[in-house]
Amino acid sequence: MGLGEIMNSAMDKNVRQTKFQIAELQKRIAVLEATREDLERQIRKLNDSVPEDKVDSNAQKDGYVAYGSYAQSVIARKENLRNSLDDIVTQTSHLSGELRIELDALDSFERVRARQMAAKAEKALKRRSA
Repeated sequence: MGLGEIMNSAMDKNVRQTKFQIAELQKRIAVLEATREDLERQIRKLNDSVPEDKVDSNAQKDGYVAYGSYAQSVIARKENLRNSLDDIVTQTSHLSGELRIELDALDSFERVRARQMAAKAEKALKRRSA
């Protein structure tokens, strides 16, 4: 096995590994996006129920028994969901950065591969014309 074959084999391994990393990052981002959408839906639903961000525990509202304590629990739940949402946005941003790096690496491998193929074709043409 010549040096060129060893280098191609190593590059093939790097390309496969990079493509695998890209697929994994895309899956993780998709899960985070689905989770983000679910959390946003839950927050909207809770906002429909309790639009306030602060309620006295003794507050009353027509059609509700102990609205104040109910509202406080909903407000606390909304706050927890918003914190989770912030974490997901941060994680998604981080993974998106990793994905860009992997895509750039794959692009670099493909450019190197294209240059190698062009050089090989050029050598073959020179041999035929000589």
